[in-house]
Amino acid sequence: MFSKMKFISTFSLLLCFVIFLSACASNSTQSSNNAGTGTTTNPAATATPSVPAAPVTIQHLKGEMTLKEVPKKIVVLDVQFADQMLALGFKPTGSVIAETDNGLPPYLGDKMSNIPLLGTYLEPNMEAIVGLEPDLIIATDAHNKIYDNLVKIAPTIVLQRTEDWQTVLLKFGQILNKQQEAQQIVTNYKQKVSDLKTTLAKKMNGQTVALVRPRDKLIRLQTTAHRTSQILYNDLGLTPPQMSVNAKETSVMISFEVLPELNADHMFLLQDETNLELTTQFQNTPIWKNLKSVKDNHVYSENTAQWIGYYGPIAINLIVDQIAAALK
Repeated sequence: MFSKMKFISTFSLLLCFVIFLSACASNSTQSSNNAGTGTTTNPAATATPSVPAAPVTIQHLKGEMTLKEVPKKIVVLDVQFADQMLALGFKPTGSVIAETDNGLPPYLGDKMSNIPLLGTYLEPNMEAIVGLEPDLIIATDAHNKIYDNLVKIAPTIVLQRTEDWQTVLLKFGQILNKQQEAQQIVTNYKQKVSDLKTTLAKKMNGQTVALVRPRDKLIRLQTTAHRTSQILYNDLGLTPPQMSVNAKETSVMISFEVLPELNADHMFLLQDETNLELTTQFQNTPIWKNLKSVKDNHVYSENTAQWIGYYGPIAINLIVDQIAAALK
């Protein structure tokens, strides 16, 4: 009797031990899976930046800068950089205003609300910058003359103003410890323009598209080298008029009388308060009314500042949407 009870007791202990080992193995496997996939299901939803696991080094026009943690107070001296930061869910501590649109980009809506304004892009308010006590200042090559004063206020990164917005966004991803979110925005954009390129190729069938801006009693023709033109011709594969093909100059000035020689099938017309009167004068002439694109109702008026003044991902995606709306 005693032997039987002893056997049962021993068997029970062994069974409990096996169950315990199975549970440990299960927990170990689960921990391993979590380590491989990450526990955050939506990294872009993180509002507060975290400290990077290791320092990051940012290459810029003045050399390189190593950040040991995410700056909490960042001042930007170009509105396109505010666009970059806002796209990543981070509001700048202060920003200069644009030279047009009365200072603030309308397309950003209330995203710029409550952000202290620090003068203009060309003339930043140094005292206002000092008052914000930033951890980091992000400037452009246009601010080289005041760079020595800026670095006395805070560490300063200088980027080329005409640098590709995707490259700049990835740098902001490093600065804000949002590399994955930045890369996802770039990936989404490439997929977006790829899909639209396929759609437009079937419809446009080689029809030419021009980008023009009336100015100084002339027509500024944005060439294939221009950043916005590259959205039309490179990203979306549209065909430029022969007169627009120029790898060196981003724009050329042509007289209004020469405009018919452009012979564009479609024309994006950049307008704002500065050229509204001139544009109206042109539009009331026989030359304008006899343009092929005008006769075919293929002229699309767009806001100048949004198309050639702001090069963050929010603005760029809106431009692509406007192109799609016009040509689809």
